[in-house]
Amino acid sequence: MPATNSAALRLAAAALAAAACGCVTVDEEARNAIAALSRGDDAVAVAWSDDLADNSRYSRNLGLVEAGRTRMLAGDFGAASARFRAAIDSAVDRGENGPRIKLSDWGNTALASTVTDDRTREYYLPPYELNLALEYGILAQIFAGAPGEALVDARIAVNLQDELAETCGADLAKEPDGASDTTRAIAAKEADNLREMIAATRNSWENPALWWLTGVLFEANGELDMAWQSYRKADAVNPGNRFFAADAARAGGLATPRAGKSKLVVLYDQGFVPMRESLEIPVPIYTGFAIQIPKYPAEAFSENRVFVAGSAGAGEAAPAVNIRSLAARDLKEQLPGIVTRNVTRGMVQAGAQVAVNACGNEYARLAVFLGNLIVSALRSADTRSWRTLPASQQVWCELEMEPGTYDLGISVNGRSVPARVPLAPGETRILWLADTGLLVRGASATVSGRGAPVMDLSGKEEKQ
Repeated sequence: MPATNSAALRLAAAALAAAACGCVTVDEEARNAIAALSRGDDAVAVAWSDDLADNSRYSRNLGLVEAGRTRMLAGDFGAASARFRAAIDSAVDRGENGPRIKLSDWGNTALASTVTDDRTREYYLPPYELNLALEYGILAQIFAGAPGEALVDARIAVNLQDELAETCGADLAKEPDGASDTTRAIAAKEADNLREMIAATRNSWENPALWWLTGVLFEANGELDMAWQSYRKADAVNPGNRFFAADAARAGGLATPRAGKSKLVVLYDQGFVPMRESLEIPVPIYTGFAIQIPKYPAEAFSENRVFVAGSAGAGEAAPAVNIRSLAARDLKEQLPGIVTRNVTRGMVQAGAQVAVNACGNEYARLAVFLGNLIVSALRSADTRSWRTLPASQQVWCELEMEPGTYDLGISVNGRSVPARVPLAPGETRILWLADTGLLVRGASATVSGRGAPVMDLSGKEEKQ
């Protein structure tokens, strides 16, 4: 018997070591990809995201948006557009009555398997990621020279944002199945730790930048009623943005740009959202029992001050959407279900051990003990989320610029980034900048698909 126990324990120790290595690998690969993007090594990040999209059993949907974002940062807008399109199609049904969100489990109420953990549940895009997949999908289509497709997705975005508010609001009002006073207390305590991060948003599904972007596209296409509605909603969600407020204030007035003038929109992405980590929390009612839940690290964040110089309307950009706050909101909203599932799994383990101990069979007791030990080691918090998203996005806009070629200077905390932008009479052009830390990437294109081709930051022409 002692020899049997010793061999079993050695086997358990080996399994624990293997499990520990496996748990670290997934997050470490994501960290390596983000570090590669920061230093400009796009191939590493693209390979990682493509593998996640094409070969993952549970995280394909997450891989699609990661692949879309890495391809976009690498300047491959056609491939990025295709990835975002696949991600949207995985979450949206297009019926006769318009696009509808597919019925799926976003993780707020349903219980998962009590044998494994949340990482073995299929990943569905949470509301804020679905909104951002639409936003960046629209931008990728514009830069890929497909403004018609971008306009189609703008219409989808309008319908889905309204539906998200109705669907998610109703879902949050429900109590998670199996919730107890203990699970409520744990969820409330950890949600309180997110207080600072979530302060910048009201919930996880409102994306004012997407509302405003759809307004820009509708206005450029002459659909003024649609544009005014989008502008008003952007201003309602983020009333502190002066560009949103100005567009909402002129709703119902003259469209811009006027004949012979041009309109320039600048979108600035800052950094990356923080990565989720695993946090172990003891459960008081079960001696020696703990659960693993995701958390965000406590880290200071301040938005860069971004100035646009070299045009008649030069000035400071304004915060459009705090994406790290949306991500924290999403985690807060999912915490009750996450805690309930994990406590339920622990109860199953504890119950199995109590039952087998009562049988008096030492071999069975040891087998269940080792099984619980290995399952506990394998179990970790589900830290999956869209990690290549920026931490925040700012916007700047000038409604009526004289046509011509502008050598702009985008000043970020004292560092100036040059951007050459051609403006044709009557066109609306978007200049997108992504500051990933060590370098700034970017492109510009007219939203109508007419005029000058896509330009990089130096003014060198790229293939449309």
